[in-house]
Parts: sequence; structure tokens; C-alpha cells
Amino acid sequence: MTRSKRPSARKTVFKNGLTLLTERLPEFKSLAIGFWVKAGTRHEVPREAGLSHFLEHMLFKGTETRTALEIAREVDQVGGDFNAFTSREYTCFHITLLDRDVGLGLDILSDVVLNSNFDAAELERERKVILQEISMVEESPEELVHDVFFEKIYGRHGLGRPILGTEASVRRMKRGDLLRFFRKHYRPDQVIVSVAGNVTHQAVKKKLGRLARGAWPGRQYQAPSRRKLGFAPAPSLREGRWWMVRPTEQVHLVWGVEGPTYSSRDRFAAFLLNVHLGGGMSSSLFQEIREKNGLAYTVYSNLSPHIDSGVFSIYAACGMKQVPLCLKLIEECVHKLKKELLTPEELQVIKDNLKGTILLSSDSSESRMSSIARNELFLGAYVPPEEVCRQIDAVTPQDVRRVARKLLREGKRCILALGPKPPRSVRSRLGIQLLAR
Repeated sequence: MTRSKRPSARKTVFKNGLTLLTERLPEFKSLAIGFWVKAGTRHEVPREAGLSHFLEHMLFKGTETRTALEIAREVDQVGGDFNAFTSREYTCFHITLLDRDVGLGLDILSDVVLNSNFDAAELERERKVILQEISMVEESPEELVHDVFFEKIYGRHGLGRPILGTEASVRRMKRGDLLRFFRKHYRPDQVIVSVAGNVTHQAVKKKLGRLARGAWPGRQYQAPSRRKLGFAPAPSLREGRWWMVRPTEQVHLVWGVEGPTYSSRDRFAAFLLNVHLGGGMSSSLFQEIREKNGLAYTVYSNLSPHIDSGVFSIYAACGMKQVPLCLKLIEECVHKLKKELLTPEELQVIKDNLKGTILLSSDSSESRMSSIARNELFLGAYVPPEEVCRQIDAVTPQDVRRVARKLLREGKRCILALGPKPPRSVRSRLGIQLLAR
């Protein structure tokens, strides 16, 4: 077993491969526990699209000893909150409760990971729920345009498929498909248990029980390779300009380029670049597109880092006639950041913004639990909020401009528009391709 050196944040890797992370926060009453499974959309083959998300739903639906209602009641009785989410690279099951109830939280999470029964009737009911989720995305242009954007830039790679899957893939999933994926990925060497709150590392270790001992039921002891687990290296982003026709009132735009990976040395400069361009009401994009020109109600930028890839994107929703001007203003804001240095005062403002967001979130046990788990997943190390702030402070105006020039190179553009069919004049002016979907 291995341990980290920092006393408040500790790590143990058990012989069966399970990783335990804890951060002791004596001043907190709340306690957050997360089970992080290294299985997401990128680990699915095309016929499995949406399996990770379907499994996330099914682990709430009963075990050999608890019904779905009993799981919900046990959490509700102590005022806790039990939830989960699926991403492109991992799935997380998390529970927040009082520190006195750490045993209950670990017991429930262990039970659903070890003993979920995948009841056939529950599966059919949940299939209907997920199909409703997919319909909701189809009716939400802002969500849909981002899903399709990832499909276009990553192609058939798992990072490009929608997390929910498709209506067709969800309809054809069988119980056996879920069980095979579950037994393949939900194994101790693919799981991180992350705990933050007023509890000691030793106390959590004692309560893990059979979770930390030997193979789990129905799962082979020997760890499979990354390739057998479905991990394929991310491709370079496809460039292009596409228009998806939908009967919406506005045109929803996503403009994007390749971004830094989660572990990139440039990530802090990129985070600051993101705040400056589209991170709030004082950002350059918001001021130019909304405040000065009144082109869009919503405009923002976003960084989506992955293990071996990344995306920097800008979103805006505007009228059909405003699309060319909106894209022109995006390019002007980007060009200015590549050409001119931010002043020390401008950089300090966005540093304070980013550090404030980080430090405010560190007052939450759930946020601290998530932070130590993500750092382990992507960096393999614990990075305290104070160290993150120190690295942010070390970024110079020259660093931001250098990263802007690297990320925002001329010609390297991925643009997707979703809205009513554009006039031929707009299509030819933008050099955009209509999508058949």
C-alpha cells in the first residue's frame, strides 16, 4: 500500500487496486463521499453508446438487500443527498451527509457498486426515463448544439458521442449488455473512493470492508489493459464549418479550437484566457457582443480538458442576420488577445476572479471531495487550493499571449451553427456546410 506525505490529504492503494483518498476537514459538519469509476463515453464502442449513463441510472434501482425505495429512504432519513453523473471519461456516484453518518454513506455506495441486481422491470422503466432525457436535449438547442459540436470535431471517437447515447442505442440495450459493461469496468482497480470532511483516513479504511479486499463479485481479479477497457487515444480535432437546420427562433453558435489537456503546463494560462474572453459579464466577448452591439443575450467561453485532448469553445445565440457580425466580433476578440499583452492590472482582475471561484468552492466538502478525485484521475497527485492559487499567480501577461497564439491559430477553426435554414448568401459568405441530420 502507498500513502501520500500530506497529513490532511492521504492516499492508500489497496492490494486489489482500489484507491482511497481522504482530506480531513475538522471544521466541517458535512461529509462528502464519492465513488469515481474510470468509465465514461470514451470507453464505449459505437454499439454501446450511452451504456455508462444507463449504468449510472441503474445503480440507484436496487441491490440484493435494498430496494430503490429503501436506498432513497435511508439517505433521506439522515438529511443526506445521493446523486450521480456521467462524463466522457468517468462516472461518479456521490453522497453528502453529516460526518456522524460516514458508515451509512460508505455502506450504501459499496452496496450499489458490489451488489446491484439490475432488475429487469426497473431496467425497462429507466429506459423510458432516459429516452425522455434524450428528448429533452433534442428540445434544448443550447445543449444539442454542444453535443453535435463534439460529434463533428471528434468523429466516431468516444469523446464525440453524446453521453446519453441515442434513441436507437438506448432502445436496443439489453440487460446482458449492462452486466458485461458493469463487470468489465466496475472493478477495484478502476475505482477511486474520495472522502472529504471531519473523518480520519484510518476510520474510512476500517469501514471499507470487503470493498478493499480481493476481487469483487463477478469480476476477474487480473486488471485488463487500457485497450481492452476501450481506451483509444484521442484524435486531432476535425476542422470545418457546419450548419444544422432546426426550427428555432435564434441561431445557436459554437466556435471552437483544440485546447490544452488536463495536465498541460499551459492550463493555468488557458484558464485565465478563458476568464478574460468569456468568463463573466466583464469579459471581452460579453462586452463586445452583448453590451456594445446587443447581438446576443447569452455569450460565454468554455474549456473542456481531457486526459489526452482538450477543447476551447465559445457559445453565442443570436438572430440569423447577426450571425456574420457575431462571428466577426469573436475573431476580433481572439485576435486582440493574440496581438496585445494584457496589462498587469487586467491580468490581476482575472486572477482574482479565478482564485475567488476556487477558494469559494473549497468551502464545500463536496467540492473538496471532487477536487481530490479529479486531481488523482488526471494528475495522479493531490493539489491543494493554495497551490493552485500559487500557480495562477505565477502566470504572466506574456504567458497568456503565448498560449493565445498557440491555441487560437489562424485557420484552425471548428464552427457549428444550429438554427433555421440560412439563405444562400449567408452560407456562401461563411463557407458553411449544411448537415443532413
